[in-house]
Amino acid sequence: MFRTTQPAELDVIASGSKIISVAKGNPLFHQGDPCTGFYLVLSGGIRLAFTSPDGREHTAKIAVAGDHFAEAVMFLGQPYPLNACAMQDADVLFIGKDAVDTCLRQNPDFSRILIANLSIQLHNLANKIATLTLHNATQRVIGYLLRYIEKGEQAGGGVHFRLPASKHVIASHLNISPETLSRTLRQLEDVGLMSVEGKKICIPDIEKFRNFDTL
Repeated sequence: MFRTTQPAELDVIASGSKIISVAKGNPLFHQGDPCTGFYLVLSGGIRLAFTSPDGREHTAKIAVAGDHFAEAVMFLGQPYPLNACAMQDADVLFIGKDAVDTCLRQNPDFSRILIANLSIQLHNLANKIATLTLHNATQRVIGYLLRYIEKGEQAGGGVHFRLPASKHVIASHLNISPETLSRTLRQLEDVGLMSVEGKKICIPDIEKFRNFDTL
């Protein structure tokens, strides 16, 4: 996120930032807490979720190393609309709003960086809405797994990586039942597109997997 940020801005950001370690299962923040900055995941994973009126918890985002969240809420001056909890031991960088505001006043280029990142998040949200509205379970699962190909170890046209969360959490994120997720993964295995061993996913042919339509 800060690859093109100038040293002077990085110094300001660093002065208003701190690393927070969150143990697996512990909250980073709760829905309704005041938002005084945003977060960048350094290691581990953070689950962002909300509770529906019927008491069920739904996963809105699974944030892993390199992901960031809460910028829009920070600029709106609103409380956090979601709960954030560590899926495994995690380190996150908290970046305070005051430091961000200082950089925005000092350097218009920093404004463009943040606008670009917010635009990407809006684009991703639009894609997620389209996926949940128009795609069946198999297409949702394939689309989700494709996001992690770049983070995996690639060799010979294939890739292997670990799922960032439990299947229950991933199913919630895709708005399908855990049983449907497990059944879909088995079906993808049966047609030779992938293999699953616990959280480890192996896709022998990325292009074939990417171009697969539906079952």
